[in-house]
Amino acid sequence: MGLLAGLKGYALAAAGGLLLAAAVGLAWRTHGAAQYRAGYAQAQAEAETQRLRLQEGIQYERDREDAINRGQVLARLAADRLVADQRKRIDGLLDQLRRRPAPARAEPGTDGTGEDWIGVFGQCVAAYEDMGREAGRLADKVNGLQGYVRAIQSGK
Repeated sequence: MGLLAGLKGYALAAAGGLLLAAAVGLAWRTHGAAQYRAGYAQAQAEAETQRLRLQEGIQYERDREDAINRGQVLARLAADRLVADQRKRIDGLLDQLRRRPAPARAEPGTDGTGEDWIGVFGQCVAAYEDMGREAGRLADKVNGLQGYVRAIQSGK
């Protein structure tokens, strides 16, 4: 029975070796999985940080373009107020001219100026004011669209 007892010892040693190898393999796999999870978590955190930076950059560009556009709109409104003030001044001068007594004329001719020129001049001023207002409105739209395009292009 000596031989059988020796085989039992080898069998137990082999079984112990297999258990040891399985334990080492399981530990190695668990360690690798933990490293994979840690790397994945780090990559996710870096991606989130990058997304936040990109989002902040896009918002900064939008805010900057909005501020530029607001400044342009305020400048146009100031110009509109100046035009309106000048219009009031011109209307006042035209009213003074209308109220002025007509000078004695020898006879009306083709070269003579009548009271009509005041009305025509007032209409020209009004048309010019309307053109300026429309040009300002269109300029605001163009500036806003250009800012929007620049913000989109910088976000790429």
